[in-house]
Amino acid sequence: MKTTEARKLLGVGRDTTPQAIKKAFRHLAMIWHPDRNPAPEAHEMFARLSAACDLLLEPFEQETPHADDINSPAANEKKSTGADRNQDIELDIEQLCLGGKAEAVIESVVECAECAGRGYQEHGHSQLCTHCQGSGKVRRGKNLIRCENCDGRGYSRRIRCPQCYGSGHQVARRVLTVTIPPGVLPGDELRLEGEGHAPASGKGRPGDLRLRIQLRPHPLYTLDGSDIVLERPVSIFVLLGGGSISIPSPGGPRKLDIEPGPASVRELDVPGAGIPARSKRAVGKLRVRLVPVSPSSPTPALIKLYRALQAEIVRAGTDTLPELAAWEHRWLPESKRDQN
Repeated sequence: MKTTEARKLLGVGRDTTPQAIKKAFRHLAMIWHPDRNPAPEAHEMFARLSAACDLLLEPFEQETPHADDINSPAANEKKSTGADRNQDIELDIEQLCLGGKAEAVIESVVECAECAGRGYQEHGHSQLCTHCQGSGKVRRGKNLIRCENCDGRGYSRRIRCPQCYGSGHQVARRVLTVTIPPGVLPGDELRLEGEGHAPASGKGRPGDLRLRIQLRPHPLYTLDGSDIVLERPVSIFVLLGGGSISIPSPGGPRKLDIEPGPASVRELDVPGAGIPARSKRAVGKLRVRLVPVSPSSPTPALIKLYRALQAEIVRAGTDTLPELAAWEHRWLPESKRDQN
């Protein structure tokens, strides 16, 4: 593939930056990836896009040595270094907090083993040309031109390779096990040396694999900077009278002591239970949002206890429910106030 064809395929100009080239490839790859696009031509198109991206990135990733150093070992090493590969890796909050292992799937365009990269296979006898369907011509834009596959004859001993759809390339996948250090956050980058693209010459050191961390949605936790946020339902009686409850955390269950107070939403912090410190970032905390829950179907025994509790609250005077007392004093005559 020529450089001009590669630029046209990706829709980029001569002076396009490496970042813009990668962005254009990612956009088109989302459309043409065989796992997303069931069209027969998707496999071929994805392979061509990958090859185009590799071709255009290669000059950016190399440093042109000075003329006096052109034959030095260092210059040859730089010249034969492959391009870096950039992709995302999705992690859970538990992995950000505790570290561990994760898998990264690496896709590379390789020569098709079925046709040895030619894009076609030879048959012992001529067959109807699959490119032009026997007409000897194919349409390009508004014009009909001679079919190159059969030289305009309409039949050929060559057939398009069924494995690579005529591209001469296939997508090979490798699964890498990546070690995740504790304390990483979304947007951080992990670098795996030597797992990038091979140099165009086929000789030299491959580039590096740069994995940008993305956060996988979690059914329980959310992330705010280095803090882990958790919402936990709790009985109104625990909020009223205080007590101890268990709360989940990425490192395992913890005990949380609750002081007596109003039966309203509260937020309590557990210092040091968030994302661990890393580089210049401080350790985060676990922020627990307590949401009061009332009994929905009280038993007769509970109803009796509720009424006894209410009577005790009334006997305790206005200090127990000052807002209620103020409201009744303003809007209800003293003789009509509900004393139940």
